[in-house]
Amino acid sequence: PKGASGLAPQAGHANEPGARASSCLIPGRLAESSLGLLRPWRLEHGMPEGNFVVDLAIVLSVAGVTSVLARLLGQPSILGYLLAGFIVGPYIPIPVFADPQRVQELAEFGVLLVMFAIGLEFRISKLMSVLPLSGLTGLIQVSFLVWCGFSVGHLIGWNTVESVFLGASIAISSTMIVSKVFEDHPPAPQVRQYVLGVLVVQDVLAIVLIAATTAIAAGGGLAPTQLVTTIGGLAAVLFGMLVGGMLVVPRLMRAVVRLRSPEISAVVSVGLCFGLAELAATFGYSVALGAFIAGMLVAESGQGVTVEHLIRPLRDVFAAVFFVSVGMTVDPFQAFESIGVTLLVFSVVVFGQFVSVTSVGLLSGNGLSRSVAAALSLGQVGEFGFIITAIGVEAGVVSPELQSIVVSVAVLTAFTTPLFFGQADKVVELIDRWMPQRVQHLLSLHEEWLERFRASTNETPNGPLRRAVRAVAFDAAVLITLTGLALVLRSQVLDWIETRLDLSPAQARSWVGGILLLVAVPLFAALFRNARSISRLVSERILSSERAPTPSSKIAARALRIMLSLVIVLAVGLPAIAILRPFTGEAYGAGVLALLVLAIGLHLWRSSRAVEDEFRSGVERIADALQRRVGEDDVTTLLDPTLLPGLDAVHGVALTDESYAVNKTLADVNLRCRTGATVVAIRRGGSEVLLPTGHEKLLAGDVLAVTGTQAALDKARSAILQGPSG
Repeated sequence: PKGASGLAPQAGHANEPGARASSCLIPGRLAESSLGLLRPWRLEHGMPEGNFVVDLAIVLSVAGVTSVLARLLGQPSILGYLLAGFIVGPYIPIPVFADPQRVQELAEFGVLLVMFAIGLEFRISKLMSVLPLSGLTGLIQVSFLVWCGFSVGHLIGWNTVESVFLGASIAISSTMIVSKVFEDHPPAPQVRQYVLGVLVVQDVLAIVLIAATTAIAAGGGLAPTQLVTTIGGLAAVLFGMLVGGMLVVPRLMRAVVRLRSPEISAVVSVGLCFGLAELAATFGYSVALGAFIAGMLVAESGQGVTVEHLIRPLRDVFAAVFFVSVGMTVDPFQAFESIGVTLLVFSVVVFGQFVSVTSVGLLSGNGLSRSVAAALSLGQVGEFGFIITAIGVEAGVVSPELQSIVVSVAVLTAFTTPLFFGQADKVVELIDRWMPQRVQHLLSLHEEWLERFRASTNETPNGPLRRAVRAVAFDAAVLITLTGLALVLRSQVLDWIETRLDLSPAQARSWVGGILLLVAVPLFAALFRNARSISRLVSERILSSERAPTPSSKIAARALRIMLSLVIVLAVGLPAIAILRPFTGEAYGAGVLALLVLAIGLHLWRSSRAVEDEFRSGVERIADALQRRVGEDDVTTLLDPTLLPGLDAVHGVALTDESYAVNKTLADVNLRCRTGATVVAIRRGGSEVLLPTGHEKLLAGDVLAVTGTQAALDKARSAILQGPSG
């Protein structure tokens, strides 16, 4: 029935009537080849009689063995569970198998408990705490991957609904795989904080994607009237469940916990999970949404941590069953047939994650090293992808082939993520070597400027900056909604206007265009005005002080405002094109956004010339200051408030005979890539080296003038004096 999580395997095949046409990237059907003769193996030998106990014993026993093997091989346990699914599934001739239908029903528990646990961890305060550092990255990364996935589906000839599900299923990274990678290759604390913040934002956006795909599955597609009705119904059901649940569930859970019985608390909380899941299914929507809402409501009681601890073992067991069930649905022969699409989607996931996370990380002031490390750690398909594809497969709106492709990509990216993450330093070094020097200097200053902003943020919830951010979000949401409604209902509206006003089709289109223009122009004007306010307020907070503005600070403020404008354009534009792409059918929105980003980028490139000139002038003054302090033992901080912000407080590091960097070059120390700090000058006796190339050998007695964020400076001092492990 509609509303189930979508776990039952489908009998249909991609080349049956009603299914999409085979893509040119997919080889001929293997069922017609000699390999296809292995398909009926289990049918010939028969499926044994059994029950849920037998199936659960087989699934957990095999999963236990394969997960241990995966861990011994240094791989995440999810790969072991998927391998167990291949083994006990109906497609591989191994005489250990479970009944697919019964396992799928057991796997439903895993979906519910996983979503319930996510709801238990959901906190507005937790989300707000990660937004300043990771919010933009999460939003833009998910939007970009959704758009890329849809575009790939459209390119290879899939229908609109299948393309939507492909985009949604590849947009969310895997918390399990990232945790395993960080366990094997511990990152810097700043990288860990940044990545985990992005994962929190992704989890929230994953719930939005599940709600959207649930609406599409429940309505059977993207038919205008049906889609609007379904979304409206879904919003009403969710609102009713939340409001009604808030009146009952928190009070009930607090009363139950006061009984001090872990057994009763676990039974009641799981009962609420299953009950609200079934309530959502009764209205025709995904049980996953109902379970998530149950978790949110229990968390509002203040007992979320307690309940999460109680249900964790049960959740882990049935989550394993769920991943095994996903592996059971994958026909290896069908996966081989779709190898072309799988490799294409794999490339999109890895490259799309890298480009989006690295670019936005740099623009949001996270630095090259942190941004690249985050991008390489997030380059995989996560557990939410399985849930989303399962919703579509069960509802019959997508082919089972999509699930096979998503699982194959998940397996590939699970293997490649630790390999790529281990090469993060080399990738940073390669990009740093390729990057023009003026861009290096601008990004270094930009990181320092935004660190100052985060450190100085003490604004009230109704302060001017937060009001401007909320206004931009509201204006963007209204514009996207109106545009979407216009695209969905355009034919009905045009027919109605033609009939009522007795107009020709061309006249009706002119009327509709004029009305939309009248509505959109004020919204665009407000959006532009509020975006400028954000740029102005942020730049003023970072670059202004009690002293009068200097020419250097004005140049810096201009460059910062341009970079913030680029961030705002991406933060509004990418979600807009991702949401509207299924309704337009064309990539016009992406073309407009690309032109706008290019125009801002060219403006920023011209502005960076003035920043670079000020940068070099400031470095010369820093070198003069170092030269005047020849013979001083304490050269820690050089302060000059008239310099370019970011250079106005440069730290000096004096080398002694015991220093690690002595008789090495800056390239040997790899300072910028390892720490994010930049050596802008070297004082050596009576001379100085300005903007060193990295190939100068460092000597005892040298004083290095280093700039960067405080965290970068601390790491740089340690790397110079004690070495990378110091």
